Amino acid sequence: MLTSLQQIEVLFSEDAGNRGIGKIQLEGQFEQALTDLTNSSKIMILTGFVIRSANIGETDGPLGALSIAWALERQGKEVQLVTDRFSYDLLIEGKNILGLSAEIVCVPYEGAQEFCLDLFERFMPDHFLAIERPGKAANGHFHSMRAEKLTDLIPDTDILMIEAQKRKIRTTAIGDGGNELGMGKIKDKIKEHVAHGDQIAAEVAADNLLLTGVSNWGGHGIAAGLSVITKNFVMYNAEMELCLLEAIVAKGSVDGCTREQVATVDGLSLEKNLSVVKAMNEICGNVVIK
Repeated sequence: MLTSLQQIEVLFSEDAGNRGIGKIQLEGQFEQALTDLTNSSKIMILTGFVIRSANIGETDGPLGALSIAWALERQGKEVQLVTDRFSYDLLIEGKNILGLSAEIVCVPYEGAQEFCLDLFERFMPDHFLAIERPGKAANGHFHSMRAEKLTDLIPDTDILMIEAQKRKIRTTAIGDGGNELGMGKIKDKIKEHVAHGDQIAAEVAADNLLLTGVSNWGGHGIAAGLSVITKNFVMYNAEMELCLLEAIVAKGSVDGCTREQVATVDGLSLEKNLSVVKAMNEICGNVVIK
């Protein structure tokens, strides 16, 4: 019989969109990420993936980041959320709905690296987490899942993970396509199994890497996993997920696969996405008293 953590990992790892990431296996990453986050007190969370045709961030990423922030704050930890202008309003909307204390920082395009280094110095996190955030490939460009170059839009935030590792601060990454920051840990596998992998595979490697069917699911998995290991229910429910999703879509956010302004994520139905949150809540409820 699978443990509660294993059940959660099965849920967030399902390659429901058949993007190829499900063919890659990593052991022990989820548990180590939970341990590292439990042992931390100040967490910087980076997210936001622009869709060029819509000129705004997609629905995958912000909800997972907000879910993690909600869980960490309920465990008494300090959180900072970092993004760019394309997803800033989406996170602000989510922060207001959830009543988060986390500062939300918008990284400018010009002078992004200097801005990020200064931001890091001022906040001084003891854990850095990236979820559904573009990472530079070997050619120095950021890419969409379709291999379109996005470098002219996306401020370079890779430096945040690089700086954390220079300072011996643990890092975690969550992604579903291979083009996200932190995926350098398995770049050879991405080139083998993921469409356009040779072009889009990110270079920077995270210490802990969660491979997911949808990055939001990985964020919810972190919240559920923290609930299980601390015996403290810190995951929000499917009703809140729906509220947040509808709110960011009302702000303009689009599905990253269909590019449509609808309450879906990565081309998967609303029902599928909510079912994952419901299932994780049920697992937590079996081991934790709310």
